[in-house]
Amino acid sequence: MKRFTLIFLFAVYGILPVVAQINFRTDNFSLVITQTGQVSEMSNPASGKNHLATGEKAALLKIKVGTTWEEPSKALYNSKSGEISLTYPVSKINAVVKVTTNKIHLSFRLTKLSDKEKVNAVVWGPYPTTISQTICEVIGVVRDGQFAIGLQALNPKTLGGILKNEGGTDDSRGNAAIAQTYGSSLQAYSLDRSKPRHPSVWNDQYPDMPVAAIPRETTIGSAIALFGCPENETLDHIGAIELAEGLPHPLINGIWHKKSPETGRAYLISDFDESTIDQMLDYTQQAGLMSLYHEGPFQSWGHFILDPKSFPNGNAGMKTCVEKAEKKGLRIGVHTLSTFINTNDPYVSPVPDKRLSETGASLLSADVTAIATEISVESNQYFKNIKPSTLHAVRIGDEIIRFRDATDEAPYKLLDCQRGAFETKAVAHAKGEHAGMLLDYPYNTLFPNFELQQEIAGNLGRFFNETGVSHMDFDGHEGCMSSGEGDYAIQAFAEKVFRETKQTLVNGTSRSSHYYWHICHYWNWGEPWYGGFRESQGDYRLENQPFLERNYMPNMLGWFLLSATTGTDDIEWMMARAAGYNAGFALVARYNSLQKNPNTSQLLALIKLWQEASKQKIFSSDQLARLKNPANDFHLEKDGQEWKLYPFSKYKYEHTNQLLQPGQPTYSNWAFENKDAEQPLSFTLTLMGKEGAVTNPWIELDGYFKLELPGTFEAGNSIVCDGKTIKLYNSKGSFKKDIQLSQAIPQLKTGKHIIKYDCVFPEESELVNRFIIKTISNPEIIKK
Repeated sequence: MKRFTLIFLFAVYGILPVVAQINFRTDNFSLVITQTGQVSEMSNPASGKNHLATGEKAALLKIKVGTTWEEPSKALYNSKSGEISLTYPVSKINAVVKVTTNKIHLSFRLTKLSDKEKVNAVVWGPYPTTISQTICEVIGVVRDGQFAIGLQALNPKTLGGILKNEGGTDDSRGNAAIAQTYGSSLQAYSLDRSKPRHPSVWNDQYPDMPVAAIPRETTIGSAIALFGCPENETLDHIGAIELAEGLPHPLINGIWHKKSPETGRAYLISDFDESTIDQMLDYTQQAGLMSLYHEGPFQSWGHFILDPKSFPNGNAGMKTCVEKAEKKGLRIGVHTLSTFINTNDPYVSPVPDKRLSETGASLLSADVTAIATEISVESNQYFKNIKPSTLHAVRIGDEIIRFRDATDEAPYKLLDCQRGAFETKAVAHAKGEHAGMLLDYPYNTLFPNFELQQEIAGNLGRFFNETGVSHMDFDGHEGCMSSGEGDYAIQAFAEKVFRETKQTLVNGTSRSSHYYWHICHYWNWGEPWYGGFRESQGDYRLENQPFLERNYMPNMLGWFLLSATTGTDDIEWMMARAAGYNAGFALVARYNSLQKNPNTSQLLALIKLWQEASKQKIFSSDQLARLKNPANDFHLEKDGQEWKLYPFSKYKYEHTNQLLQPGQPTYSNWAFENKDAEQPLSFTLTLMGKEGAVTNPWIELDGYFKLELPGTFEAGNSIVCDGKTIKLYNSKGSFKKDIQLSQAIPQLKTGKHIIKYDCVFPEESELVNRFIIKTISNPEIIKK
C-alpha cells in the first residue's frame, strides 16, 4: 500500500523528494510547515519573534471522514507547481493544497482529494498564536499592539470560524479568531454540501431536517489567506488581499468603502411615497443625513413587488424617487427581511413553489378528498414539532393546508385541517403523495430552500438595477439558515445580491459574519428601538462600540425613534453619544410625525449641526470622553467660526418609603447649590422598580413654590420638566401625555437651594423615586 501511495503521488502530483520543513515568506510574515503537515512557525521577520503557541497542534488542514477528524502525517512540497501533498494515514486519503506566495499574503487552496466522496468537511487550523491583546473575532485577526496575524476566507464556501454542527451554523458574533488560554487561534472550515444531509437547523429548533444536495459543492476549492503585518497596516493588507484574490471590494466615489468617510453615516428611515418624496428628501437634507430609507415599500417579500398604494407607478415611480434623491446628493434605500417570504407573495399564493423550505416530510397514507379535515400520514415525526411554528402549514402538491396538531400514535393524522390556505386551491390528493412541513416565522412568513434563496437574491439585484435604489439592510439575514446551509447560505445570499447589483449598494446588517464583512458597510440594529432615546437598548448601544472598532467597522448606535413629541433634549443626548464615538445611526421619523412635531426644523438642524462638528473633528479628547458617557447631557451651538459646547450639571437624589413614627414628616429634604446662571427649574422624576405605583407626588423649592402632580404614577414612569412644560413618559421612554400646570415653573437662581419632595406610597412599596435636577453650565468655547 505504501508503494502504491508513492507511485500515486509521483504520477499524479509530481511530488519532489521530502524536505525537513517547508518555508514561505511575504514581506512581513514567515510561515513554516513541518514534514508532518503541522505549522511550526508564524513569525515576524523584522523582530524574529515566532508567534505560534508552543505545545499546541497546528495542522495545516484537517479532514473529516465519517465522524472522525484526521490530521496529516506527511507533507511533501513541489516547489515547481507550488503544491503541498498531505497524506492522512487512517483513511489513506491524499490532499493537494495549492500555495501562492504574494507580496503581502500566502494563499492556500484545496485543489484535489484522492477520494473526495469520503471527506465531508475540512478545517484550516486552528492555528494557535501567543497573541492575546486584541481578538478581532469576525475578521479573523489577532493583534498585540505592534504586530497582527490574520486569516481570510477566500470564498463563501470557506467559513471563517469553528465547525460546531453539521449545518455549519454559528450563533456567536464571530469566531474566525478566538481567545485561548495560550493566546488566540485562527480557523476556518468548509463542508461537503454535494450530498443530501440531515442537520439540526436554526438553533436546534428543527432537528434532522432533510437538506437537498447542492451539485458540485464539495470541499474542493476551500481556500484561505494568511498574513502578518505591523498592526497599523492591518486594514490595508486586507484591502490588498481583496483585490489580489477577487474578493468583494466595494467602492464609494472611487474610495474603498472601509476607508470612505461616507461609510457608517446616519440615515433616515421613513414611510415616503410618490406624493411625499419631495418633502421627505427635504427633511433628510435638513438633517444632513446620507439616505432616505423606506421602512416597508413592498407589497410582499420574495418577488419584491412595490406596494401600489405608495408607488402606483411601480418600479418607474421608485426610479423617479431615486432620481430626485440623486439631484440632492442623497441615496434611496429600502427595507426587506432578506429571505423571508410573505404568504401573499407569488412564491406562496395561489400556487406554492416546490422550493419552499421544509423542516421535514412524510407520505400520505390514504387518499384525501378536497374537503377532508383529517389527513392521514405515514409518520408524525416532523408534524409533531409545532412549537416553533406559527402557521402549522403543510404543502401537498399545489395546496397549502394548515392544521391544529398531529396525533401521537398510529395511525398518524393531521387534525382540524384548514384547506386551501393562503388562497391556494383545495383539491383531492392521492395516497403516497409528498406532504412537507413548511418552515415559518411569526411575521406570517415562509422561507426558501437554498436554490430558491439564490433566486430571491437575484430578484433583489434586478429590483436595484431597475430602480437605482442603492441602500438596503440585510435585516433578517439569519433567515438564510432556513435553507439548512447555515452560515454558508448567509454569505452566498449577500454575495449574489452584491454581484448582481450594478451600482454601489450601501448595505448593513445586525448579524456579523466573516466573509460578508467584505461586502458590508456597517453593522446596525433595531429592536427595541421604539422606546425612548435613553431607555431603548441604552447599554447595548454602548457595549457594541468596542466590538465594532476592533473589527474595523464604523461605529453605529442603532435605531432611534423621532415621534411627534420628541424634544431637543433627547436629540442632543443622541447626538452627543454619536459625536463621542464618531458614530452613525438610523433615525426613524415617519412623515406624519415630522409634520406634527412643532420642533421638527429645530431638531433636524441640531442633528446636522452635531454631524458637522464631528466631521470637522472639533472636540478634544477630554470632550470626546465626556460625550461618550450616557449620564452626561450637552447642548451645542455655532456662532460663525466659534463653537459653544454647553455641559449640564446634574444633582441626583432618591426618595424611598420609610417607616417613621406617627406624625413624623415623610418628605425628603435636599440641599444643593446652583453654580450656573439663573435659569428655569428643570428636573426628571423617575419611579425605579418593577412594579407598584405612587400617588400625588409634590415638589417644593426654597419654602415658597410648591408643584403638585396629582394622580397615580406607575413603576417605570418618568416625569420630565424642561423648564417650560412637564411631560409623562412610560417605562420604555415613550411619551404618554402632557401634565397641565396651574402656575409657571420658577426660576432657579444662582446660589444655594432647598428642595423638599414627597409622595404617597402603598404599603411595603420598594419603589425608589429618583429625582434629578439639571442645570446648563457656561459654554466651552471651541475655535476652529
